[in-house]
Amino acid sequence: MTKRILYLIAGLICTLAVKAHPDCFFTHYSSEDGLSQNTVMSILQDRSGNMWFSTWDGINRFDGYSFKTYKARLDNQIALTNNRIDLMYEDKYGFLWLLTYDSHVFRFNPRTEVFERVPAEDREGNSATVTSISLLPGGAVWLLTEKEGAIRVSTEPDTYRLATEWYSVKSRPFPAMRVHEVYEDSSGHEWILTDNGLGMVSPAEKSTASFFVEAAEKEKKEGQPFYACREHEGEIFFGSEKGRV
Repeated sequence: MTKRILYLIAGLICTLAVKAHPDCFFTHYSSEDGLSQNTVMSILQDRSGNMWFSTWDGINRFDGYSFKTYKARLDNQIALTNNRIDLMYEDKYGFLWLLTYDSHVFRFNPRTEVFERVPAEDREGNSATVTSISLLPGGAVWLLTEKEGAIRVSTEPDTYRLATEWYSVKSRPFPAMRVHEVYEDSSGHEWILTDNGLGMVSPAEKSTASFFVEAAEKEKKEGQPFYACREHEGEIFFGSEKGRV
């Protein structure tokens, strides 16, 4: 009798465990449904509720019913240098930022459906090899390069026009070639974590300060690298190598 009661209890537990899982329904979308290519590199939902998919052959907007593809073709004026889009982000103004397979960055305006190269062809840093894009809460966008520093992009709130500044040893007094991360603190200062110390950009003062650069150069030629940064209760913690925080 005891065994029967135990079996009954075990059966009830298994039944409840199965019922605890929500019902899931999966819908498979592919190129047969209008997706431009079956390899999807990134996905985001914009502020209007549309889903966006970046693929090896352009970007796709899905409104819940159908796909619309944006890519360079012989019969259109889209300025993409490569249709493979590896990274895609949305900024605070509703623009999409795209990193193509050939390491170029484009800003896409979903309202006008226009692609814009960033930096523009006549601006410094246009030929740099961009490896990642960092969007900060205040609206600044940083383009991190392989070995050529970083490019800060600001958007004019009224006209949405872009302004770029190239932070590298080639373009201005900036002591680093590789930028690992950019972080914005609660005061609006933008911290640049590099392979040779820290940089801090103060938008209000339009100035850049450097830390741990001179001391690092005295210790060793390659400088002191920083990889991580977080703010907690009014203090900012920076992570370096060899256990140094």
